[in-house]
Amino acid sequence: MKGVHSIETVFGQIKDGMPCDVDYEDYVCTSKWMRYHSFIKASKFQGDINHITGDIHTISLFLDKKKTIVTVHDVGRYERDLKGIKKWLFKLVWLTFPLKRASYITTISEFTKNKLIEICKIPETKIRVIPNPAPEDFKFSYKEFNQKSPVVMQIGSGNNKNIYRLIEAVKDTDFRLLLIRKPDEAIKNLLTSYKIKYEWYTDLSRSDVYECYKKCDILFFASEYEGFGVPILEANIIGRPVITSNLSAMPDVAHDAALLINPFSTEEIKEGLLKIKHDADLRDRLVQNGLANVSRFSKHHISNQYYSLYNEILKNINA
Repeated sequence: MKGVHSIETVFGQIKDGMPCDVDYEDYVCTSKWMRYHSFIKASKFQGDINHITGDIHTISLFLDKKKTIVTVHDVGRYERDLKGIKKWLFKLVWLTFPLKRASYITTISEFTKNKLIEICKIPETKIRVIPNPAPEDFKFSYKEFNQKSPVVMQIGSGNNKNIYRLIEAVKDTDFRLLLIRKPDEAIKNLLTSYKIKYEWYTDLSRSDVYECYKKCDILFFASEYEGFGVPILEANIIGRPVITSNLSAMPDVAHDAALLINPFSTEEIKEGLLKIKHDADLRDRLVQNGLANVSRFSKHHISNQYYSLYNEILKNINA
């Protein structure tokens, strides 16, 4: 979807926050069918530091190890989606070999860091946790809470996004759903059969996503698994209370700016929604905590952490 907070957007912010003595040259790989051609070509396109920011970890095999950083955003595909020989091969090609060929690894959460240590036996000293910056294109937008029929927004189409438990939690209530996800007739049929009122949006621009946040009363981001959780920060910025999961990276991102629940419990999801609906003090506290929480993820704060790591690598190279 157009509205996702892409890696390009994240690192565009980070580059923008860097001191002026850092000069970036971007190297973009071709489509997957020509990717290995791009990898070989990249060996001649190296800088003082090579920072791999996307899912092309394998390119590190063609780069100077002493100069190379790999940023790992998530290991969810390895954990959830693959089995058998595919899982084994994926681990070798996408994690084990490429990460051995890096001077340092950065991850966007303690959760992902611990997963890499567990899965790949990487020394903890080789990994630095540097989170994603909060998006800058969204602004605070006051909305009076709809006490009669609150709008609950859910964003994302992955199997981990927990849409079916959310639907079960809101059936036979006056909550309405605002969904930003790929078309899915099975989910639409279920919503219709439960007589749940909903709005469904697909392929939105970034500004359209912002308008959806402004329309909602609550953000539901209680996924079964997340490597980070940018929607939590987006809702914090705009001033909407958040329900998120008490596992993986989400508590670290949310801090005290969300109501934490067990995502595998439909009853806890329902209880959380009702708490926010009926407790104005809780809503106000979550909104105020959210506005404070975002400051931990300013682009300059994040950029300075990368800047320090870059200088550390240069120092090691020249030692």
